[in-house]
Amino acid sequence: MNTALHTVRETEVSGVLCFFVDMGRPASAAHLIFRQGMADEPLHETGWLHLLEHLALLDRQTLSRPIHGEVSMLLTRFAAFGSPEEITLQLGRLCRWVAEPDFRLLARERGVLQARALQGQDPLARSLTWRYGASGPGVTSYSEVGSLRATPDLLAERAWRVFNAANAILVLDGPPPADLTLGLPGGEYLPPPAATPVPRRFPAAYRDEAGLTLSGVVSRTHEAGFLDGVLERAVHDGLRQRTGGAYAPWASMTEVDDQHLVVGCGSDVVPEIRSTVAEAGVEIIQQLADEGVPRVWVEEAVQQRLARLDTPSAVADVALESAYAVLSDRVPRSHEELIEQLRTTDPQLVDTAVRELQATMLVGLPEDAKVPRGLKLVSFPEREPTGEGKRHSHVNWPADLSTFSADGHVAEEVTGLTARAMRMEDVVALYSWRDGTRRLLGRDGSVLEMEARQWVNGDRLASRIDDAVPDDLHLPMPDREVTFKRMGMAERCAIGFARAANTKPGLIVLISLMLLLTLWSVIGGHKLMALVLVALSGCLGAQLWRIEGGQLGHTAPTPPQTPDPA
Repeated sequence: MNTALHTVRETEVSGVLCFFVDMGRPASAAHLIFRQGMADEPLHETGWLHLLEHLALLDRQTLSRPIHGEVSMLLTRFAAFGSPEEITLQLGRLCRWVAEPDFRLLARERGVLQARALQGQDPLARSLTWRYGASGPGVTSYSEVGSLRATPDLLAERAWRVFNAANAILVLDGPPPADLTLGLPGGEYLPPPAATPVPRRFPAAYRDEAGLTLSGVVSRTHEAGFLDGVLERAVHDGLRQRTGGAYAPWASMTEVDDQHLVVGCGSDVVPEIRSTVAEAGVEIIQQLADEGVPRVWVEEAVQQRLARLDTPSAVADVALESAYAVLSDRVPRSHEELIEQLRTTDPQLVDTAVRELQATMLVGLPEDAKVPRGLKLVSFPEREPTGEGKRHSHVNWPADLSTFSADGHVAEEVTGLTARAMRMEDVVALYSWRDGTRRLLGRDGSVLEMEARQWVNGDRLASRIDDAVPDDLHLPMPDREVTFKRMGMAERCAIGFARAANTKPGLIVLISLMLLLTLWSVIGGHKLMALVLVALSGCLGAQLWRIEGGQLGHTAPTPPQTPDPA
């Protein structure tokens, strides 16, 4: 390989940093990369970059050489292919649109995004919400709901802030065309914020519709970059050996900030082994952490990458890697430095990365899978009621004794002696339906929903919640089918009476009433009625004795027992 021709070079095009490779021919591919991605969008603004990417490329795609766009976790990328003249034309149009955005087709593209959101998500992306809650990388599981409130003014401001010359890097596989101009507005570089996990004890587990997902956080090192291949191989071999019912193993990774990766792996499984597959998966990771990654796996992966670096197209990839490094605040490496880095790969550091993954592991389990020993399901615990706002009774009272309250500080649903609450300062989004339903979403991913039809004066409750949450966090939701049905008066009273009759105070009242009626029957000469009432009093007394801990057939007192929760 002629290194003089294949050296990555650096220049500027219209104030944008540019990496290019002089391969002895004109440029045929251009990548314009901006440092902003999904993890940078707060939940109520999710989908804005995706909308901009779609709108920027409208009417510029052809069947032969389209210009591509993609929004990833930390970057937004555009790629144009063709002759130098075609590249110049495509990039020029793209940058002119960024400077003067056109939003006439916003409604259509918003619908396209929502339709795609219903297609389901990658298991690794779903795991991020359990790790990071509803902020940072965790927003990727929420179907870009923020696009519902995107307006032309808000999107234009976002375009000018993100798609600027200081926040961009251009990569070419040949010298920059002589007449290439970008015309991006001025601005500033936007470094990625640190990804902050929700405080909880790891390893942990959560329920997921996918078969099995194992994920963990590791440092962004050269050696950690081998983990996806290692894990896919381990899951394929390990699950087949232990269960025989796993298929379609997968592994992937994503950068969540400048310092960390989330690496995940998993597999679909047949229903017969769902109850045991989680334990088998955890054992696979534990074995890798305890015994280390087989050295032959590392060596094979190193040789595969060295072979790719020895191809003519590899240096164009090196130019792309240089751009990614700069956008992640790292020093770019030359082709020769990357080869040397591969040749000096330390297998022990690959083992270190596996142990990092094992220490931060989250296990996604199907509903019917057994939770492995030592792991606890992620939950949002209930607590004692603390809210001070006006309590709204359930419309099915006395069958349902729940209450809901909301004020400027906390929203709280109380059931019995426990409550599910959310502080207003922790709310990152408020889903709002026209029927009065409100769904509060907390920073840690917890959810508290209030359906106005279920509560007395529910419209006032909805207004109180709306007033407590900042306007920019309100997400208008499309109408949905209402399934709640209010009980009839007779049904409510019957259930309420049955509940009261199965408590100590309720039974004492009923027994007292039966005894008074019995006395009245005896005085009135209604002996048969009195006998019936005495029998009823005896049955109620037996139920009271059972609740108090007594047991028929025993003459000696027995220790008190916990009442049946039912």
